[in-house]
Amino acid sequence: MSVASHLAVSPSGYDRRIRELIPYYDDLVLEAGRGLRFAGRPIRSIVDLGIGTGALARACLMHTATPRAHILGLDADAAMLGVAAVRLRRWRDRVEVRHADFVTAGIPACDAIVATFSLHHIRTRRAKLAFYRRCWKALRPGGILVSGDCMPASSATAAAADRDEWYAHLARSAGSLAAARRIYASWADEDTYMPLAIEVELLEAAGFAVEITWRRSAFAVIVARRKRRAP
Repeated sequence: MSVASHLAVSPSGYDRRIRELIPYYDDLVLEAGRGLRFAGRPIRSIVDLGIGTGALARACLMHTATPRAHILGLDADAAMLGVAAVRLRRWRDRVEVRHADFVTAGIPACDAIVATFSLHHIRTRRAKLAFYRRCWKALRPGGILVSGDCMPASSATAAAADRDEWYAHLARSAGSLAAARRIYASWADEDTYMPLAIEVELLEAAGFAVEITWRRSAFAVIVARRKRRAP
């Protein structure tokens, strides 16, 4: 599904709307870009899964740890790729955008794989473990996978408290708490937010050493470094 239909917003309006929908969006993107410093090797090639408008790619390119890195951005929404190309035109000789569904497309050999608010489109634990194993194979030894997303707490009480905070954020633009709940519920046909503990478990099972480098409410940034041998 395109961004326009999923979030009821045009690609050109995404940057404004996403901040109304997602708490701590800017902080999470910044911390995901900074996560590249945890790599165990020089970063010369990055694959951005679901590049969207290019916000995360820009954060990666501006990070001092990647002064010469090239980025391949994959996205199933062709309209979003046009927005990303404009945002990243300063680095056009270091950026390639490609119309592709990252879940099924081949991931080329690289030093880093990054994603923000993308991997929640993988709906089941089995599918996500298989995907993380594909990422492990694509990464060179010491390479990293950085994911920033909604990764709620495992306990029902804590998860509910975080969700209520999200509802309150949505209500400020939606006009009411009831409208906020409806917006959140409308994402359920595409989005699956796995608990942070499950994400860590799956990444470790796929052969990664995992660090949680940032967390606020239901949102987190995970940095997973590829071990030299698969489990």
